[in-house]
Amino acid sequence: MKKYLKYIAIAAVGAIVLSCDNYVDIKTEGKLIPEETTNYRYLLNNSFTLDKSYGNVDIPSDDISFQNEAQTTALGASDYYRPFTNLYKWSDKVYFDGETDYDMSNLYTALYNINIVINEVTKSTNGTTAEKAAIKGEAEVHRAFIFLTLVNTFGKAYDATTSATDPGIVLFTKPTVSDDIKRTSVQDAYDVILSDLKDAVNSGLKPVNSGNNIAFPSQAAAYALLSRTYLYMRNYPLALENAEKALALQSTLNNLEDYEFAAYPSRKQDKELMLSKWNGYSTYSYAPQLLSLSNELINSFDTNDLRYVLFTQPTSNFSSDYTIGRTYSKEGLTGESRNAGPTVPEMMLIKAECLARAGSGDQAMIEINKLRQKRFRTGEYVALTATDSKDALIKVLAERRRELMGCGGFRWFDLKRLNKEPEFAKTITHVFGNQTFTLAPNSDRYQMPFAPIYFQYAPNLQQNP
Repeated sequence: MKKYLKYIAIAAVGAIVLSCDNYVDIKTEGKLIPEETTNYRYLLNNSFTLDKSYGNVDIPSDDISFQNEAQTTALGASDYYRPFTNLYKWSDKVYFDGETDYDMSNLYTALYNINIVINEVTKSTNGTTAEKAAIKGEAEVHRAFIFLTLVNTFGKAYDATTSATDPGIVLFTKPTVSDDIKRTSVQDAYDVILSDLKDAVNSGLKPVNSGNNIAFPSQAAAYALLSRTYLYMRNYPLALENAEKALALQSTLNNLEDYEFAAYPSRKQDKELMLSKWNGYSTYSYAPQLLSLSNELINSFDTNDLRYVLFTQPTSNFSSDYTIGRTYSKEGLTGESRNAGPTVPEMMLIKAECLARAGSGDQAMIEINKLRQKRFRTGEYVALTATDSKDALIKVLAERRRELMGCGGFRWFDLKRLNKEPEFAKTITHVFGNQTFTLAPNSDRYQMPFAPIYFQYAPNLQQNP
């Protein structure tokens, strides 16, 4: 019994132990949970648990800058906002003793049910082989997303020369755990991610999901996450191959001009979204917890760019006390928190980056212009050009930053991987009140610290330096 309780404890620091008692009790009796195939389907229908991401990772990047004194004063006046401000400051301790990192706990809570499905559905009864394979494939996509998110949040950027020894994450792959909870390597995490996704793309998933089914993994989403994984591994040929496979299944773009004076689609109506992974009901759209955008990012936009018009607003719109800058505002349009799920634009940007890196700058710019045309009003768009493939790569990365700003941790993860390349390595500065904080390329602060409470249940869990 103890080892199952410890699994739940590391997932939710004891807060959900009682809600999981039935699973624990059944498990210790040696029975499957549950026995029939259809009940594994029911476990994966719980999108409230599975449709989650790690929203905290949007705060520390160079996209964010708290420029208004009134905002920093309000944030500093209450411990309620301390994790938010500590992430912005790249502090070595984000949470107080006894506090829970709910983003991390939500993902590990989801992982418990996912691992039940992966390990047991093929042995279930009253289901066809094809049904079982597809259900397992869905669970593998969910698990791959969780591991890819967490290893890039708490581990170092992938490096083929060091990842076999770089500390990664606690890699639960079964709904059980040994008494000794430790981090595995970054390479171990990527091995499981790749294995899960390679299995999932051939498991009989539906080609595309949308509407009420957008939180259910599709084959397009599986290829898209494979592409994202290979991009983070800097394996550009395979990132390109899988981006193209995802786009062959789903390639529709939203025309932002259609939404300038109309409601922007929620995740269930968003034609670009391949798989929903939102941040639940945790939103940064109310003062003082706002994602105020850096001048560097804002100045990179053409003011006719409808992403600038629709997805950013003057910070003064959120508080009359704020007078400087603009704030990420897409959450207000959708009525939902930020989404980290794979999208058509992300796949187009990966395709363009890989083409540019392969020396096909002209083809990369064709892909970028195809995307950008849907981000401007008819008649106002001027195509981007590049002098060579190196210039194309620079323009693609700038476009990626604009398109994927404010959500999914994309910019933070990009900074980590691009710091491996001297020409893109960057020192970041954050100002908070009269304090200035500097983050050097490849700093240990790029690996977020674990909340101290987890060490009560996992004393051998290695903390990030």
